[in-house]
Amino acid sequence: MSPLKAALLHINVSVPVEIDEGTFVACIKGFCTNEKWKGHIWSFFLETPVGLIHEIVLSRIVTFKELMEAQKIWKAEEYADENTTGWIREMAYLSMGRAAELGIARFI
Repeated sequence: MSPLKAALLHINVSVPVEIDEGTFVACIKGFCTNEKWKGHIWSFFLETPVGLIHEIVLSRIVTFKELMEAQKIWKAEEYADENTTGWIREMAYLSMGRAAELGIARFI
């Protein structure tokens, strides 16, 4: 099972209407902002382990930058796990070569 399928399986268990892979990716990439999917996106950022999020990024479905921007678009930062939010931000800045802006350049 792909990392994205595993994440969506977990998300879809707790919501009345299932989200499919294409819609989920469109929501993360900012192509879809239908409020209908807000709970799914919030659930992803709140409940998905960082290891699984990392696998999704490594499979090139989405980028850390897109995830960071999706948290802002969906206002998920206030609902997401604080550790996950910080980790995504750090990984996004590292991937964009902007680690010094966060004071994390020491890790590269």
